[in-house]
Amino acid sequence: MSAPSPTEVVIEIVGEGVTDVARIVDVRPVRPESGVVSILLHRLCDSPTSMRLKRKPFQFLQGRTLEQKTKFFKRNASCNGSSGCVMVMDTEGEHPKVLNQLKLGRDAELPAFPMAVGVAHECIEAWLLADASAIRRGIGLNEVPIVTTEPEMLSVRSKDQKTTPKKSLAEAAGSTSRLLSAEEKSKIAIHINIEQAESRCPSFAAFSAEVRQHIGKLFPLPIPDPNPDESAIQPQEGDATEDP
Repeated sequence: MSAPSPTEVVIEIVGEGVTDVARIVDVRPVRPESGVVSILLHRLCDSPTSMRLKRKPFQFLQGRTLEQKTKFFKRNASCNGSSGCVMVMDTEGEHPKVLNQLKLGRDAELPAFPMAVGVAHECIEAWLLADASAIRRGIGLNEVPIVTTEPEMLSVRSKDQKTTPKKSLAEAAGSTSRLLSAEEKSKIAIHINIEQAESRCPSFAAFSAEVRQHIGKLFPLPIPDPNPDESAIQPQEGDATEDP
């Protein structure tokens, strides 16, 4: 495998499946243009043009427990020469347990290597329900749909299957006969208001903090030129003030 370009910063990423990190068919690192977690990670780092992702299937990670899988994933990302890694899992209702396993695995291996972990409570669709305007724009609806202001209160194990996060998102998008595709969910993620999602989804706010602390530092903002091109600030013809 050829080495990444010097202008590329490669982040390895693991999510639950196609919705989170897109269909994994790439051999080389790819731009973060599909997959809900991929897109949100890119945006949380201020959309750097240098970011590239290596997407890893969760089911093929080493280890028996989630803690072990997290530890080995981090070790392998470092050995691969990547700059950092990210792992996000759905809680499926078990928020503290899942998050603790991720943190234990992350903290047990290579403390200096950048890794952000997070959980989507109870699943990634809850994050997408945080912004009704993003649903309208991503799906192309005529009107802003009505959604709950507390999407993390929806349960994947609800006895009323109509109120699960996946079903609620589909209905908000105007689909009553099917769930949304991974591509449609990616389009919503592109438009999500980050601050609103952080406000309505505590698990997303926690993930945002993780990304900014551990991964964002790999993409420093460009320093403004202290001596800009003088031609760019010359007054236009007719703008100059004449001496009396």
